[in-house]
Amino acid sequence: EKRFIRLNAQFHQGDKTYMKLFDAIEKQKVYDEEALKVKFRNEKFINQFGVVKNYLQQFILKQLRSYNSESKASIICQNLLIDIEILYWKGQFVLMKRLIHKAEKIAEKYQLYLVLEELLNWESRLNTAQVKITLENVEEANKKHEAYMERYCHIVEYKKLINQTHFFIKKAEVIRTDEDKKTIEKLLNNKLLKEIPKRASFDEHYNFYMLNGVLNRLVNNQKASGEYREKLLVYMEKHPHMLEENTIRYLSALHNLLMHSLIIKDYDLYEKSLSKLKKLEAKTIREKAAIIESLCLFELGYYNETKQYQKSVDFVTSFFLKQPSLLINQNKEHYYLVHYHAALAYFNLKDFKNALSWVNKVINLTSKMVRVDIRAATNIINILIHYELKNLLLIPYLIKSTLEFLKSHHLQTEFDKKFLLVMLALSKTNDEKEQQKTIAKNLPALEKLDKTSSIVSDIDVVEWLKYKKV
Repeated sequence: EKRFIRLNAQFHQGDKTYMKLFDAIEKQKVYDEEALKVKFRNEKFINQFGVVKNYLQQFILKQLRSYNSESKASIICQNLLIDIEILYWKGQFVLMKRLIHKAEKIAEKYQLYLVLEELLNWESRLNTAQVKITLENVEEANKKHEAYMERYCHIVEYKKLINQTHFFIKKAEVIRTDEDKKTIEKLLNNKLLKEIPKRASFDEHYNFYMLNGVLNRLVNNQKASGEYREKLLVYMEKHPHMLEENTIRYLSALHNLLMHSLIIKDYDLYEKSLSKLKKLEAKTIREKAAIIESLCLFELGYYNETKQYQKSVDFVTSFFLKQPSLLINQNKEHYYLVHYHAALAYFNLKDFKNALSWVNKVINLTSKMVRVDIRAATNIINILIHYELKNLLLIPYLIKSTLEFLKSHHLQTEFDKKFLLVMLALSKTNDEKEQQKTIAKNLPALEKLDKTSSIVSDIDVVEWLKYKKV
């Protein structure tokens, strides 16, 4: 793309000051406008820096449109629509009709219903301009309008369900209150999730399987969740042209199946799905970033799940840390989780200094866009790390803030509350024998509680306490 931009700049006459700015920006690892102003302080254009920067941006976008004009069916159709309108105003109706038919074939293949509707409007305007309006044309157009809008309206209804589900999951991937339970049950009982509509489009099939997979997991129906996720992948793989058009959606389906395989500990399914992920080809930066993020997340998740902690650390140092920021920092939640898994690996290897370094990165990355259940688990693991490092004076403050966080976000369970109170008692003395007595005194009561309700699923804190008691 950069070479394409430079080549096209050569054909532009006049002042090419904007290319000086382009070359300077390319050499920067991170965009620094102040450094650019210092670099060009003696150039005439410095007084109109904003104008030159804006011109460069518009020039780059224009070249990118040209470079990517054939990259996606949706882009091809949008470009054809522009050509169709230009030809209409130029009165070139014969060529216009050819382009309408060309765009229709592409839009029908990729089920781009809004594009098809727009093409119908241009066909109607063309018939009006050529005085070729017949009853047959009108009736055929009306049938197409109804068919396209029916499919699109169904897709919109699914999008409403997706938006509600995304909003719920972005808060936490756990049911925390009775209100949460009612919300998920209401979504699951929607008629669109009971059966696939007749003459359903690719989008409708995708949304049906995807939503049922996610929502059934939330109500802990792992069997149904897994079946829907596998059916989605099978369905998508029967439509390779749709996968090529939107690789991200296929990646999302793989992502969900990989997550499911780790939850149910089906490592054969995991290996099979991971192999498909590794074979994915990316045409865009966004696709490449999504593939790299998922690969990092699931490689680390698998190694930690199977207690191959050294492999986790090796993967972090040999692969993750060598990736450009642009490829690993697009999805904040995935970026957060990779750091979380790295901290877990170092903790289990008893390298608590490195564990603290990675967990601090997680805490510093804290964003309201990151799920509260992840942030809560991170807070508890942070307490364990500080305990191992003998930073006992800090622990009471960490426990107080963690309890407040759990309570305010409806995540506090009896098990986590009891465990944190045990940690509070342990922090009051440096004497190992006294700490062992505290554990022995509190462990029986803690073991009676449901440890599966804990927000921390990656460390068995009961076993950790037993180890400390010896």
